[in-house]
Amino acid sequence: MTEEKKVQRRKVLAKWLKENILRLGPTFIKVGQQFSTRVDILAQEYVDQLSELQDQVPPFPSETAVSIVEEELGAPVDDMFDRFDREPIAAASLGQVHRAKVNGQEVVVKVQRPGLKDLFDIDLKNLRVIAEYLQKIDPKSDGAKRDWVAIYDECANVLYQEIDYTKEAANAELFAANFKDMDYVKVPKICWEYTTPQVLTMEYVPGIKINRIQALDQLGVDRKRLGRYAVESYLEQILSHGFFHADPHPGNIAVDDVNGGRLISMISE
Repeated sequence: MTEEKKVQRRKVLAKWLKENILRLGPTFIKVGQQFSTRVDILAQEYVDQLSELQDQVPPFPSETAVSIVEEELGAPVDDMFDRFDREPIAAASLGQVHRAKVNGQEVVVKVQRPGLKDLFDIDLKNLRVIAEYLQKIDPKSDGAKRDWVAIYDECANVLYQEIDYTKEAANAELFAANFKDMDYVKVPKICWEYTTPQVLTMEYVPGIKINRIQALDQLGVDRKRLGRYAVESYLEQILSHGFFHADPHPGNIAVDDVNGGRLISMISE
Protein backbone atom coordinates (compact mmCIF):
# COMPACT_ATOMS: atom_id res chain seq x y z
CA MET A 1 0.00 0.00 0.00
CA THR A 2 1.38 3.40 -0.99
CA GLU A 3 1.83 6.14 1.60
CA GLU A 4 -0.88 8.19 -0.09
CA LYS A 5 -3.36 5.32 0.29
CA LYS A 6 -2.33 4.84 3.91
CA VAL A 7 -3.04 8.51 4.62
CA GLN A 8 -6.41 8.29 2.89
CA ARG A 9 -7.28 5.16 4.87
CA ARG A 10 -6.36 6.88 8.14
CA LYS A 11 -8.57 9.84 7.20
CA VAL A 12 -11.54 7.54 6.62
CA LEU A 13 -10.97 5.64 9.87
CA ALA A 14 -10.43 8.85 11.84
CA LYS A 15 -13.72 10.31 10.59
CA TRP A 16 -15.49 7.04 11.44
CA LEU A 17 -14.00 7.15 14.94
CA LYS A 18 -15.08 10.76 15.54
CA GLU A 19 -18.62 10.13 14.30
CA ASN A 20 -19.02 7.09 16.54
CA ILE A 21 -17.66 8.95 19.56
CA LEU A 22 -20.28 11.64 18.91
CA ARG A 23 -22.93 8.95 18.70
CA LEU A 24 -21.86 7.46 22.05
CA GLY A 25 -22.31 10.83 23.76
CA PRO A 26 -20.72 13.15 26.35
CA THR A 27 -18.73 10.64 28.42
CA PHE A 28 -16.90 9.30 25.39
CA ILE A 29 -16.53 12.75 23.85
CA LYS A 30 -14.55 13.71 26.97
CA VAL A 31 -12.25 10.75 26.31
CA GLY A 32 -11.90 11.81 22.67
CA GLN A 33 -10.94 15.32 23.76
CA GLN A 34 -8.09 13.93 25.82
CA PHE A 35 -6.71 12.01 22.85
CA SER A 36 -7.14 15.02 20.53
CA THR A 37 -3.91 16.50 21.90
CA ARG A 38 -1.86 13.29 21.87
CA VAL A 39 0.21 13.87 18.76
CA ASP A 40 2.81 11.63 20.39
CA ILE A 41 0.67 8.50 20.03
CA LEU A 42 -1.84 9.25 17.26
CA ALA A 43 -1.37 9.98 13.56
CA GLN A 44 -2.19 13.54 12.51
CA GLU A 45 -5.32 12.41 10.67
CA TYR A 46 -6.80 11.18 13.96
CA VAL A 47 -5.73 14.30 15.85
CA ASP A 48 -7.36 16.52 13.20
CA GLN A 49 -10.70 14.72 13.53
CA LEU A 50 -10.67 14.39 17.32
CA SER A 51 -9.77 18.08 17.66
CA GLU A 52 -13.27 18.87 16.43
CA LEU A 53 -14.56 17.38 19.69
CA GLN A 54 -13.00 20.31 21.58
CA ASP A 55 -15.59 22.89 20.54
CA GLN A 56 -17.36 21.67 17.40
CA VAL A 57 -19.72 19.10 18.87
CA PRO A 58 -23.28 19.33 17.48
CA PRO A 59 -25.33 21.61 19.77
CA PHE A 60 -28.60 20.72 21.41
CA PRO A 61 -31.71 22.78 20.52
CA SER A 62 -31.59 26.45 21.49
CA GLU A 63 -35.11 26.20 22.92
CA THR A 64 -33.83 23.58 25.35
CA ALA A 65 -30.90 25.80 26.34
CA VAL A 66 -33.22 28.74 27.01
CA SER A 67 -35.53 26.50 29.04
CA ILE A 68 -32.62 25.29 31.20
CA VAL A 69 -31.40 28.85 31.81
CA GLU A 70 -34.87 30.02 32.78
CA GLU A 71 -35.45 27.07 35.09
CA GLU A 72 -32.05 27.45 36.76
CA LEU A 73 -32.17 31.24 37.16
CA GLY A 74 -35.89 31.49 37.86
CA ALA A 75 -36.97 34.06 35.28
CA PRO A 76 -37.44 34.52 31.51
CA VAL A 77 -34.13 35.17 29.72
CA ASP A 78 -35.50 38.33 28.13
CA ASP A 79 -36.22 39.73 31.60
CA MET A 80 -32.79 38.85 33.00
CA PHE A 81 -30.55 39.66 30.02
CA ASP A 82 -30.32 42.75 27.83
CA ARG A 83 -29.70 40.29 25.01
CA PHE A 84 -29.45 36.50 24.81
CA ASP A 85 -28.29 35.04 21.50
CA ARG A 86 -30.23 31.89 20.69
CA GLU A 87 -27.54 30.47 18.42
CA PRO A 88 -24.58 29.02 20.37
CA ILE A 89 -21.07 30.14 19.44
CA ALA A 90 -19.54 26.81 20.50
CA ALA A 91 -20.58 23.39 21.74
CA ALA A 92 -18.51 20.74 23.49
CA SER A 93 -18.99 17.51 25.38
CA LEU A 94 -20.81 18.80 28.46
CA GLY A 95 -22.44 22.02 27.32
CA GLN A 96 -22.75 24.81 24.80
CA VAL A 97 -21.98 28.52 24.95
CA HIS A 98 -24.25 31.44 24.08
CA ARG A 99 -23.28 35.09 23.87
CA ALA A 100 -25.41 37.51 25.87
CA LYS A 101 -25.44 40.95 27.44
CA VAL A 102 -26.37 41.70 31.05
CA ASN A 103 -26.28 45.03 32.87
CA GLY A 104 -24.53 46.50 29.85
CA GLN A 105 -21.71 43.93 29.94
CA GLU A 106 -20.95 41.41 27.20
CA VAL A 107 -20.94 37.90 28.65
CA VAL A 108 -21.05 34.26 27.62
CA VAL A 109 -23.47 31.78 29.14
CA LYS A 110 -22.48 28.12 29.24
CA VAL A 111 -25.49 25.82 29.46
CA GLN A 112 -25.13 22.19 30.48
CA ARG A 113 -26.50 19.47 28.23
CA PRO A 114 -29.82 18.10 29.52
CA GLY A 115 -29.85 14.77 31.34
CA LEU A 116 -26.08 14.70 31.72
CA LYS A 117 -26.00 13.09 35.17
CA ASP A 118 -28.28 10.26 34.02
CA LEU A 119 -26.00 9.63 31.03
CA PHE A 120 -22.94 9.60 33.29
CA ASP A 121 -24.63 7.13 35.64
CA ILE A 122 -25.16 4.69 32.75
CA ASP A 123 -21.85 5.18 30.92
CA LEU A 124 -19.70 5.12 34.04
CA LYS A 125 -21.38 1.97 35.29
CA ASN A 126 -20.39 0.28 32.02
CA LEU A 127 -16.87 1.68 32.20
CA ARG A 128 -16.48 0.34 35.73
CA VAL A 129 -17.21 -3.16 34.42
CA ILE A 130 -14.41 -2.68 31.88
CA ALA A 131 -12.06 -1.41 34.61
CA GLU A 132 -12.80 -4.45 36.79
CA TYR A 133 -12.16 -6.74 33.81
CA LEU A 134 -8.83 -5.05 33.05
CA GLN A 135 -7.88 -5.34 36.71
CA LYS A 136 -8.28 -9.13 36.45
CA ILE A 137 -6.54 -9.76 33.13
CA ASP A 138 -3.72 -7.17 33.17
CA PRO A 139 -0.54 -9.21 33.77
CA LYS A 140 1.44 -6.06 34.66
CA SER A 141 4.42 -7.74 33.04
CA ASP A 142 6.04 -4.33 32.57
CA GLY A 143 6.39 -3.97 36.34
CA ALA A 144 3.83 -1.17 36.60
CA LYS A 145 1.46 -1.22 39.57
CA ARG A 146 -1.69 -0.24 37.70
CA ASP A 147 -4.93 -0.22 39.63
CA TRP A 148 -7.57 0.06 36.92
CA VAL A 149 -10.44 0.37 39.38
CA ALA A 150 -8.67 3.18 41.25
CA ILE A 151 -8.02 4.94 37.94
CA TYR A 152 -11.70 4.57 37.07
CA ASP A 153 -12.79 5.88 40.48
CA GLU A 154 -10.62 8.98 40.12
CA CYS A 155 -11.87 9.69 36.58
CA ALA A 156 -15.50 9.16 37.60
CA ASN A 157 -15.10 11.52 40.55
CA VAL A 158 -13.62 14.23 38.33
CA LEU A 159 -16.37 13.84 35.73
CA TYR A 160 -19.12 14.20 38.31
CA GLN A 161 -17.44 17.34 39.64
CA GLU A 162 -17.38 18.80 36.14
CA ILE A 163 -21.18 18.81 35.93
CA ASP A 164 -21.39 21.28 38.82
CA TYR A 165 -20.60 24.62 37.21
CA THR A 166 -20.38 26.39 40.59
CA LYS A 167 -17.22 24.38 41.27
CA GLU A 168 -15.85 25.38 37.89
CA ALA A 169 -16.62 29.02 38.67
CA ALA A 170 -14.88 28.81 42.06
CA ASN A 171 -11.84 27.22 40.43
CA ALA A 172 -11.74 30.02 37.85
CA GLU A 173 -11.74 32.65 40.59
CA LEU A 174 -8.93 30.91 42.47
CA PHE A 175 -6.93 30.57 39.26
CA ALA A 176 -7.46 34.27 38.52
CA ALA A 177 -6.33 35.23 42.03
CA ASN A 178 -3.16 33.18 41.62
CA PHE A 179 -2.31 35.12 38.43
CA LYS A 180 -3.59 38.56 39.42
CA ASP A 181 -0.10 40.08 39.16
CA MET A 182 0.75 38.49 35.80
CA ASP A 183 -0.49 40.45 32.80
CA TYR A 184 0.08 37.62 30.33
CA VAL A 185 -2.74 35.46 31.74
CA LYS A 186 -6.42 36.43 31.63
CA VAL A 187 -9.26 34.52 33.28
CA PRO A 188 -12.80 35.75 32.50
CA LYS A 189 -14.66 37.15 35.52
CA ILE A 190 -17.55 35.09 36.87
CA CYS A 191 -21.05 36.58 37.07
CA TRP A 192 -22.24 34.75 40.17
CA GLU A 193 -25.75 36.21 40.06
CA TYR A 194 -26.30 34.27 36.83
CA THR A 195 -24.42 31.09 37.72
CA THR A 196 -25.83 27.79 39.03
CA PRO A 197 -24.75 24.13 38.88
CA GLN A 198 -26.05 23.94 35.28
CA VAL A 199 -25.53 27.51 34.04
CA LEU A 200 -22.23 29.41 34.07
CA THR A 201 -22.10 33.08 33.12
CA MET A 202 -18.81 34.89 32.71
CA GLU A 203 -17.20 37.91 31.11
CA TYR A 204 -16.85 37.69 27.33
CA VAL A 205 -13.18 37.81 26.35
CA PRO A 206 -12.70 37.27 22.59
CA GLY A 207 -9.65 35.34 21.48
CA ILE A 208 -8.15 32.89 19.01
CA LYS A 209 -7.59 29.21 19.75
CA ILE A 210 -3.96 28.73 20.68
CA ASN A 211 -3.38 26.17 17.91
CA ARG A 212 -4.57 28.43 15.06
CA ILE A 213 -1.07 29.37 13.99
CA GLN A 214 -1.93 31.39 10.87
CA ALA A 215 -4.53 33.46 12.74
CA LEU A 216 -2.03 34.17 15.53
CA ASP A 217 0.52 35.34 12.99
CA GLN A 218 -2.06 37.62 11.37
CA LEU A 219 -2.81 39.05 14.82
CA GLY A 220 0.87 39.88 15.20
CA VAL A 221 1.44 37.65 18.21
CA ASP A 222 5.02 36.64 19.00
CA ARG A 223 4.57 32.86 19.14
CA LYS A 224 7.97 32.26 20.69
CA ARG A 225 7.14 34.58 23.56
CA LEU A 226 3.67 33.06 23.82
CA GLY A 227 5.24 29.62 24.20
CA ARG A 228 7.45 30.95 26.97
CA TYR A 229 4.39 32.39 28.71
CA ALA A 230 2.65 29.02 28.50
CA VAL A 231 5.62 27.21 30.06
CA GLU A 232 6.09 29.86 32.76
CA SER A 233 2.40 29.83 33.64
CA TYR A 234 2.40 26.05 34.07
CA LEU A 235 5.50 26.12 36.23
CA GLU A 236 3.82 28.82 38.32
CA GLN A 237 0.64 26.74 38.62
CA ILE A 238 2.41 23.56 39.68
CA LEU A 239 5.40 24.79 41.69
CA SER A 240 4.02 27.93 43.34
CA HIS A 241 0.35 27.15 43.84
CA GLY A 242 -0.15 23.39 43.50
CA PHE A 243 -3.33 24.28 41.62
CA PHE A 244 -3.23 23.79 37.88
CA HIS A 245 -5.35 23.64 34.74
CA ALA A 246 -5.85 19.90 34.19
CA ASP A 247 -7.64 20.11 30.83
CA PRO A 248 -5.51 22.41 28.66
CA HIS A 249 -6.69 21.38 25.20
CA PRO A 250 -6.89 24.20 22.59
CA GLY A 251 -10.63 24.55 23.15
CA ASN A 252 -9.86 25.83 26.65
CA ILE A 253 -6.96 28.18 25.89
CA ALA A 254 -7.25 31.21 23.63
CA VAL A 255 -4.99 34.14 22.81
CA ASP A 256 -5.60 37.85 22.23
CA ASP A 257 -3.25 40.68 21.27
CA VAL A 258 -3.19 42.46 24.65
CA ASN A 259 0.43 43.17 25.64
CA GLY A 260 1.58 41.56 22.41
CA GLY A 261 -0.12 38.25 23.16
CA ARG A 262 -1.98 37.08 26.25
CA LEU A 263 -3.21 33.64 27.30
CA ILE A 264 -6.95 33.49 27.96
CA SER A 265 -7.50 30.52 30.24
CA MET A 266 -10.92 28.90 30.40
CA ILE A 267 -11.13 26.76 33.54
CA SER A 268 -13.71 24.53 31.98
CA GLU A 269 -14.26 21.34 30.09
